[in-house]
Amino acid sequence: MTTERERRKAQMAAAATRRTEPGAAPAGKTAIRSKPVRITLDLSPELYRELTRWAHSAAIELDVPRIALADAVRAMIRVTTESPDEVLERLRRDRDQ
Repeated sequence: MTTERERRKAQMAAAATRRTEPGAAPAGKTAIRSKPVRITLDLSPELYRELTRWAHSAAIELDVPRIALADAVRAMIRVTTESPDEVLERLRRDRDQ
């Protein structure tokens, strides 16, 4: 009986072999990640207070009991990727300090 690890290893070897065939899709282009990616972020106490204050005021503005910090950060990331100029400028300023 094969273990899950052996089965997975065999699948990966078979996929690698298929990529050598003419017309095969390049590695990394065939799989779509379905599980979320977890990140860890350390904040200074001051920055954490600013984030929690902002989330609290956003909850009041949206008339909801609470805004989860993870939801707030996700929204901030989306806004950042849509208009990155201010973030890039802030990164430049922070690096110069």
